[in-house]
Amino acid sequence: MKEKKKTINKWMVQIPPIPITLVNGESENIDEYMEIITKLRKAKYQVEVAESLKEYCTNLIQEIKYRFNIAT
Repeated sequence: MKEKKKTINKWMVQIPPIPITLVNGESENIDEYMEIITKLRKAKYQVEVAESLKEYCTNLIQEIKYRFNIAT
């Protein structure tokens, strides 16, 4: 029986810091800051989902290759 080889590829997405200046008493700046924070959190979640999907697809491809090698 052949041993199953597992290949793991890792990748990382880095989001550069965004300079924000908050001015006391100006709610527009705070709202803009909170909007950016919300977008960054959503982007981080989407990256996590993409990484999870990539790992699932990689594992699925490895399983298909493994089964194909056994069948031939």
